[in-house]
Amino acid sequence: MQPSHDHSLKALNTFGFDVKAEHFVRVSSLAELQAALAWAKLEAQPVFVLGGGSNTVFTRDVSGLVVQMNLQALEFASSDRSHATVVAGAGIDWHQLVEQCLSRQRYGLENLALIPGCAGAAPIQNIGAYGRELSEFLVGVETLNRSTGEVLTLPREQCRFGYRDSVFKSPAGRDLIVLGIQLRLATRDQPVWHYASLSQSLQQAGISAPSSHDVFTHVCAIRRSKLPDPAQIGNAGSFFKNPVVSDKQLRSLLQDYPGLPHYPQPDGQCKLAAGWLIEQAGWKGHRRDGVGVHADQALVLVNLGDGNGQQIAILAADIQRDIARKFDIELETEPRLH
Repeated sequence: MQPSHDHSLKALNTFGFDVKAEHFVRVSSLAELQAALAWAKLEAQPVFVLGGGSNTVFTRDVSGLVVQMNLQALEFASSDRSHATVVAGAGIDWHQLVEQCLSRQRYGLENLALIPGCAGAAPIQNIGAYGRELSEFLVGVETLNRSTGEVLTLPREQCRFGYRDSVFKSPAGRDLIVLGIQLRLATRDQPVWHYASLSQSLQQAGISAPSSHDVFTHVCAIRRSKLPDPAQIGNAGSFFKNPVVSDKQLRSLLQDYPGLPHYPQPDGQCKLAAGWLIEQAGWKGHRRDGVGVHADQALVLVNLGDGNGQQIAILAADIQRDIARKFDIELETEPRLH
């Protein structure tokens, strides 16, 4: 395995930031990954694992070895009367995986259509949208421990899934590289479509008993109408997590902001819409130094063409401080800054 050097990552991150990797290799198998890690160890180089680049903000050139995961194995395994197993390599495009599962009558992922990135990043973020989360369908995550070299499958119970969170974001999962995911999907069409904006879209189309294909079509349409295409304007989708607050804090906020969108959670807390908070604070459409907040969706930060990751990081920090000052709410970023 021989990596390339001073490799441009501009086409490998959805912000389109023009940064370089000191060393770079794309791996398509476990053996190639192991060889890349062995090279990095021999050369005393740090390793940065990259997927689709949709959840990373590069604020500088990357020292050491960047390993892009391109494992493309896809297996539609055995099924019983109601469910089937799907095993997908970490490098498979997530939206294409959703499409392939739906075409083979493997149901459940349609609410997660058009989420950018690869399958390997899905469990790290515990991706979710329109009333569903990956953790509902995930059986296990195939991993390689970069420190010990051990290959193991982490069952769902050990993944510590939370809202856009998992063990892979914690110190306990720092050495784990995701090789693939194991999913258990329904073989009978049982769509979930009661999320407000999805239900409204279906009703407006006159669909009262939607199929999973209907859900897929309308989720794609909603996302395209609300979120900019990274191919047209650089972005990483939703930049901030929707904050979760206590019932006491919610009641206090509603006194000043009676129109505040809020969504009760099973644990008694309430989820708020980060985009609404950012828009109310006047940031929607804000521009500076080649970056900005999208004019139609305040939750999305964008590269206007000649911006860089440091400018995005500064803009994000300014928004966080302002939201904390105005609403006493701490916004967390979704993408990782590197």
